[in-house]
Amino acid sequence: MEAALRAHTCLWLALAWVPLLVPNGLVYGGAEPCRAAGRPGELTWAVHLAVPEGSSEQELDRQAEALAEAAGLANVGRIGELRGHYLFSYRPRGPVEPGLEDVQQLAEAVFAHHDSVRWHAEQRLLKRCKRSLHFNDPKFPQQWHLSNRKSPGMDINVTGVWERNVTGQGVTVVVVDDGVEHTIKDIQPNYSPEGSYDLNSNDPDPMPHPDEENGNHHGTRCAGEIAAVSNNSFCAVGVAYGSRIAGIRVLDGPLTDSMEAIAFNKHYQINDIYSCSWGPDDDGKTVDGPHQLGK
Repeated sequence: MEAALRAHTCLWLALAWVPLLVPNGLVYGGAEPCRAAGRPGELTWAVHLAVPEGSSEQELDRQAEALAEAAGLANVGRIGELRGHYLFSYRPRGPVEPGLEDVQQLAEAVFAHHDSVRWHAEQRLLKRCKRSLHFNDPKFPQQWHLSNRKSPGMDINVTGVWERNVTGQGVTVVVVDDGVEHTIKDIQPNYSPEGSYDLNSNDPDPMPHPDEENGNHHGTRCAGEIAAVSNNSFCAVGVAYGSRIAGIRVLDGPLTDSMEAIAFNKHYQINDIYSCSWGPDDDGKTVDGPHQLGK
């Protein structure tokens, strides 16, 4: 698995970080392909008639019928509950019919010169997109932990809050680890240099220093799980893809209580959440935790 995962090629996300979903952002992940709503090729007009005071619905209906007939159209009926608003449609009545341009010209002329017409508009097909989730990131279908299509329900149930525009926007998460390769296409747009620092080299750039053993990719993968950019046609999607992501490099050298303490509150004025997916040796016999300063 380690050999297959190359952070500079693709952030292969395996787990998600649920606490990042702070409900104060407004971003939607995307939309399904747009479709035109309506009946193609059908000529229809919306017409708003003046409504004389005290007039009944029957009188308005009769007025609409007469106007539609004068325009060579059929009265489809009132538009919903909008009083005085009617929908007129052109319906061929025989084998010999005028051209569509002639129909349009006649209708427009009648409406323009009729005293009772307050407003009219030929109806056009509108493009409307469903506000459902659609990502063009090629690895997203394999991120079963975010959206499990083979076994529905076997995931962290995050798509529902995405649909409510909760994506982490307005929140900065800092990964305290072995560094963050912030130039990667899935991280760079969300990268926060203001919240980042390298405590090992004592400079503001948390770029990992690759070693022969593992390449120091752990922090980069964690950053991708958290905030990988959505809909950039690259790799995958972060669980809080609207959030900003920073890095504090601290695990690539000797670690002391004071260094842990600095890491836990470095740039706290900017960073809202500190992600620390590391700790003492997990060997079944070591019991340790933050010391006095870290606490």
